[in-house]
Amino acid sequence: MKTAAACVSALVLVCAAASPAAAQRADRNVEPPIVRTFNWFSYVAADDIRGQCAPGGRNRLRLVYNALWEEQVRSYEIFLQPDGSAGLTIGVLAEQGRGADVSNLLIGNARDVTDPWRMKRGQKLLSPAETSELIGLLQASAAFGPPHDGQRLPDNDFWWTVASCRDGAWGFQAYHYPTDGFANVRFAEKLFGWDNVPVAVIRPRKLVPAELRRDEGAPDTRRAAGRGDRWMLVVGKDGLRPR
Repeated sequence: MKTAAACVSALVLVCAAASPAAAQRADRNVEPPIVRTFNWFSYVAADDIRGQCAPGGRNRLRLVYNALWEEQVRSYEIFLQPDGSAGLTIGVLAEQGRGADVSNLLIGNARDVTDPWRMKRGQKLLSPAETSELIGLLQASAAFGPPHDGQRLPDNDFWWTVASCRDGAWGFQAYHYPTDGFANVRFAEKLFGWDNVPVAVIRPRKLVPAELRRDEGAPDTRRAAGRGDRWMLVVGKDGLRPR
């Protein structure tokens, strides 16, 4: 069994092993749990997609489903192809705040230390017909914007964000549950149906307001309410406001 000191050393090695090329890719920036905290908000805002969005550039979308940060987050990267098809990459983060089951963790290299907290991945190639259907559902959901300026997205609520670049046009949208009960979200079930990551989707459920929730079992609920790992995203006129 590895000692605590050895585990710490392994974590340092993981950080050192990240290549400059990998660091330039937003989807990889949120893969290692060690650096996810620093890059997550930029990933949801899709700063990388927005910065590269120009006529003649790549057509792509990033959808993020926050099913309470501590419980589950699912991301859907969609790369639209000239022939009408699309590549779909799925990423799932599970139990971010509660830790993962490490009782059977076997450590053979530095990466093994963080495996329980890494994104679980899936992929699917969408046919032109499937891609067209999805785009239609997104259009019916007003997914390409404009968003509701000032909308708040707490970490411990259910919400979707959709960032897109199509034909050089940037778009952003957000949906918050229970504000609108996801009434305008037409694309969720289609994506969930294509989702081949073996982690069950956590569905929206009724909750007391986010600001009133406390961690169960916390010795001091007043302190728990102001936890440092609580966060809030705020939507602007055409994307997320800077934090």
